[in-house]
Order: sequence, then structure tokens, then C-alpha cells
Amino acid sequence: MSPPPNNEPALLTDIDDALVLGESSKGQPQRRDIASGETVPTDGLIRFVVSPDGILTPDIAHKLPGRGLWVAADRGALEIALKKNIFSRAAKRQVKAEPTLVPLVHDLLRRRCLDLLGLARREGGIVNGFEKVLANVKSGKAAWVIDASDGAEDGRKRILSAVAAQTHSPNVCGSFSNAELSLALGTENAIHVALLSGRRVKRWSLEMKRLSGFETLIPEGWGRRPEP
Repeated sequence: MSPPPNNEPALLTDIDDALVLGESSKGQPQRRDIASGETVPTDGLIRFVVSPDGILTPDIAHKLPGRGLWVAADRGALEIALKKNIFSRAAKRQVKAEPTLVPLVHDLLRRRCLDLLGLARREGGIVNGFEKVLANVKSGKAAWVIDASDGAEDGRKRILSAVAAQTHSPNVCGSFSNAELSLALGTENAIHVALLSGRRVKRWSLEMKRLSGFETLIPEGWGRRPEP
């Protein structure tokens, strides 16, 4: 069973899970993290299912049928779960994990975040370009600033300076390259991008929080840490 495309944001629904534990006081679905034993909202977890041939398959969008096995969206937690064979014990059967499972999960999380940016662009929730991003930061309309990791330092410093000057400053992401952002947004040379306040912000923030368990969202030296 191969992972499906994650081009649409998922409604986090119950899909025949054996570990359904209800909802939190805020109405958020909750599951048990099989690595820690803690019951936490699904927004901070990665769901896995076991294919008919016993292969552990990540379900980033929480859509695949079958019993879900949930682990914190954290590289260390996933590595421990694999090392200690926790998936097999939770599934009560022998489960095989591909050697590339951890980098695969990391890549799927990155792709999901980029897909959400593409959806936001089609809905008019993205601005692209130095002047437009700077103006939206200063006006308080930018919820996130996404700057290409390989972009020029001078433009980035000016935008981050404007971010720092805001009373309620937007979060910052430097995870993606110019090529990745350009492909996701269907444009050329996407260096400075802003996600505007709107319907995609909450989902993007939650996905960035999951991604932060696998990589640092801000390259060293940028000087500002995100708060998704």
C-alpha cells in the first residue's frame, strides 16, 4: 500500500480506529500516542496503518481506512517507536517498516505544507514578491512570512526587520527553497511569500508544527523562531 497524494487538507475524522478515545474539551479528536502512552490531539500526531502484507504505511492526511497507529509528530519519537518495535506490539501482529520510513514521513509533511500553500494561492490567500510581502507585513495582514531558504540576504533582513517591529508579528518559515516555493505556487522565482490571515492559516500552522518535529523551520542565523 503506497501513500496517497496529500493535495487536499484533511478533515480529521474517525476511520475505524481501534484506539478511539473521544474528544478533548475543545472538541479536538484525540488518540493515544503508542510511543509515550499519552492521549493527545491528533493535530500533533502522525497516523500509520498496516497494509495487508504487513507494511507500515504513513497516513499523513488521516484518510486511509483501517486501524490507526498514532505517534507524535517528532523524528525522535518515531525512531524510538521503530527501534523498540512498538508498532508490532500495538498492532498485535508483525509489522515491517521500510528503512526509509522516517525520511519518507519527513518528505510527506513537507509536500503537504507546500500543497496547502498552493491551495491558499488559488483562493487568493497568498502574496508573492518583496514589495507586496513587506506591505502586508506592515499592515498586519500577513499571518506567515515564508522566505526561500536560498534567497538573497538583504531582502530577507528587511522583511524580518518589519516582522520584528509588529506588535502581533507573523510567524516565519525558511524551510523551502526558491524552486520548491515556485513549483508549489505555480510561478517563477518565488523568494518572498506571505500567507494572509484567512481560512488556510490554522491548517498551515498545524502542519508546520508537525513539520517542526522533523526539521528546524528557521535556518540558523535568521534570528527569529516561529510560533506555530
